[in-house]
Amino acid sequence: MAKPTPHPVSDDRDNAAPAPAPPPLPPGLQRNMLLVTALMISIMASVDMTIVSVALPYMAGNLSASPDEITWVVTMFTCGQALVIGVTGHLSRLLGRKRLAIIVVIGFVASSMACGLAESLTQIVIFRFIQGIFSGPLIPLSQSMLVDAYPPEERNKALSIWAMGVLGGPALGPIIGGWLAQDLDWRWNFFVNLPVGIIALMLILVFVRRVEPQKVRTDLAGLLLLAVWVIGLQIMLDQGDDADWFGAIEIQALGILFVTFLIAFVLRGIVVGDDNIVRLRLFADTNFLACSLMAAIIGSIFLGSLIVTPQLLIDYMGWEVVTAGLVMGGAGAFGITGSLAAGHLVGLVGIRSMAILSSLCMSSGWFIYSRLSSDAGPLEVLVPQAMIMFGMMLVFPLLAAQAFRNLRPDERDEGAGLFNFVKTLGFSFGVTFVGTMLYRGAPANWTRYVGDVSSTNPAFTQILNGPVFNGDLDLTAVVVADELARQSGILASTQLAQVLMVLGLLTIPLSVLLQTKAPPK
Repeated sequence: MAKPTPHPVSDDRDNAAPAPAPPPLPPGLQRNMLLVTALMISIMASVDMTIVSVALPYMAGNLSASPDEITWVVTMFTCGQALVIGVTGHLSRLLGRKRLAIIVVIGFVASSMACGLAESLTQIVIFRFIQGIFSGPLIPLSQSMLVDAYPPEERNKALSIWAMGVLGGPALGPIIGGWLAQDLDWRWNFFVNLPVGIIALMLILVFVRRVEPQKVRTDLAGLLLLAVWVIGLQIMLDQGDDADWFGAIEIQALGILFVTFLIAFVLRGIVVGDDNIVRLRLFADTNFLACSLMAAIIGSIFLGSLIVTPQLLIDYMGWEVVTAGLVMGGAGAFGITGSLAAGHLVGLVGIRSMAILSSLCMSSGWFIYSRLSSDAGPLEVLVPQAMIMFGMMLVFPLLAAQAFRNLRPDERDEGAGLFNFVKTLGFSFGVTFVGTMLYRGAPANWTRYVGDVSSTNPAFTQILNGPVFNGDLDLTAVVVADELARQSGILASTQLAQVLMVLGLLTIPLSVLLQTKAPPK
C-alpha cells in the first residue's frame, strides 16, 4: 500500500491552508447536468485530436502545402495540448476551476474559428498550436469536476461515462472530419466547434461550481524547462519517421534536447518541491503512478487499434469502407458495455483483479488478431476487436477514479492534469510506434520474401506454368507484385498485433501497485 506522502507548505501558497474543495453533490438535476457538461467538453477536446487527420490532403491542396508540410497542423496541436495539460493544476489554483474552464472554452472556440479562416500554412500552424494550448485543460478539468461532484462509491459509474468521451472522441474524429471535408469543406472541421463550444460554455456557466483561486507564484523557470522538453519530444515523435529518425541530424538534436531538459526539469522539481510548476511529488504515491502508467499503456493500445485496423481491412483486405466501419462500430459497442460493467464488477472482485482481467482480455484479443488471414470475414475480425475494446474499457474508468484515492481534495486538479499528461504522452508514443512499425514493416516483409519469387522455387514455377498465367510473364509480374505487397502489409499488421499483445500484458505487474485498502484520512 502506498504510504501517504507529507505535504509541506510552500511559498507559492503564501503559507495559507489549502482551499477547501466543494462537497459531493446529492443525486439530482445539477449532478446529472454536471456529468453532461464534463462529457461534452471532454468529447470536444478529444475529437479535435484526430478530426483533421482525414482532411489533411484537402487542406494541403487549398493551402499549397506539401504532404510533409501539412503534417505540422497535427504536430503543433499535440505540442500545445501536451504542454498545458501538465500545468492544468497550477492554472486551476491560479484562476479557479470555473474561471479557467470558461477561459479555455472561449479560447478554444476562438482559435478554432481562426484555424477555419486561415489563408496560409503558417497561419493555420500557429492557430493550431494556440488551439492545442486551450484544448489541454479541458479533459483534466472535466475529470476533476466529476471527482468532486460524486462520492467515492459512485465515482466509478460517473467516470465510466466520462471515459467513453475521452476514448470515443479520437475514434469519432476521423469519421466526422472526413464527412465534413468531403461533403462541405475542410474548414468545417474547425467551424463545427462554434455551436458545440457555445453549448459547452452555457453549461459551464450554469452547472459548474466555483472553486476559489489561490495566491500562487508561477514558476517560470520550471515552465520553460517543461515547454522545451515536451515540445521537443512531440516534434521528434511526429516528424521522426519522415526524417528517418536518428539518421537525421535534426532528430538527433531534438533527442538530445528532450533528454537534457527532461533530466533538468525532474531534478529541479525534486529540489524545489511544491514550488515547481508541476507537483512531481504526486508520483511518489505508487497508486497514482501505477494508474497513470496503465492509462498511458491502454491509450497507446487504443490508438494503435484505430490505426492498424482500418488500414488492414480497407487497404490490404479490400473491404468496403462501410463494412469496415460497421465492424469497428460493433467493437466499440462492446467497449461501451465494458465501461458500464466496470463500476458493477469492481465491487465484486476488486481493482487488482479487474486490471488483470482487463490485461488478459486485451492480450487474448490481440493474439487472435495476430492470427488473421487475408480471407478473414467480418465475424473473425469482430471477435478480437470486441475483446480488445471490452478489456480496455473494463479498467480505464476505474483507473481514472482509483488515481485519486490518496490525493487531498485541493490536489485533484493537479492530479487530473498529471494523470492526463502521462496518458497523452502514451497516446503520442503509441501513434508513433504503430505508424513506424506499419510504415517500415511492409517493405521489410517484401524484401524478406521477394526472393521466393524465383524460377528456382518449384511452387512458384508451378503457378507460373499453370492455367491461370500460362507463361504470360508480364501478367505474372503485375499480379505477383500486387499480391506480395498485400501479403507483406497483412503480415506487418499481424506482427504489430503480437507486439501490442505483449504491451497489454505489461499492465499486470503494475496492477500490484494499485491500492486496495481504504486510504488514510
